[in-house]
Amino acid sequence: MEKKVKRKAGRPRDSKSLNTDDILRTALRCFAKLGYGGVTINALAKETGVADSLLHYHFGNKQELWKKATSLVGNEIHQELIDLFAMIGDMDGLEKLRLYNKKIIYISAKHPEFQQVVIQEVFSENPRSAWLIDELMQPIFGFMETILKAEIQKGRIKDIPPANLSSFIIGSITTLFTRSFQMRKMHGIDSFDQVQVDQHVELMNDLLFTGLFKN
Repeated sequence: MEKKVKRKAGRPRDSKSLNTDDILRTALRCFAKLGYGGVTINALAKETGVADSLLHYHFGNKQELWKKATSLVGNEIHQELIDLFAMIGDMDGLEKLRLYNKKIIYISAKHPEFQQVVIQEVFSENPRSAWLIDELMQPIFGFMETILKAEIQKGRIKDIPPANLSSFIIGSITTLFTRSFQMRKMHGIDSFDQVQVDQHVELMNDLLFTGLFKN
């Protein structure tokens, strides 16, 4: 009789073949679609075709996997903004704001699952929402808030309280994508069609700046 070889404890089999980024992107899409409470490691294992033991080994528990998934995309977004502002550092503040708005619109169209997770989490206070705001949202929106503060101090735009102003800008920019089914159902458009995205850039910057400029 052939003697069975007992596996040593440690790294699960086939872990070298994992594409962890793909798994995290799939996980983020699941969290966006089902909410944090609607996702289980077992369900993600079936969705990704990866054993749940491997998911636990590489990503820990569900909360750690959620953090790694949101961090992957959130940090990519932040890096895109760092690269943008490295190129436009010497530009006029209002032109920087226009370009920031344009970039956020394209990012929202590119990563709707990230925006959806943000909306789900920041509605109420919990450890995940606090972590998300501190680690990802503040760095991403910090560029915009720095520009707005400087332009208000210069007297070029209306002195609107930061909470209202950021809500006005970010809500106007992202709603087309975070409510894509509503847009399709009510208005018959595909929010992610490139024509719609480009049009949204032009319209939002026009409307936002009309509202922001002092008379």
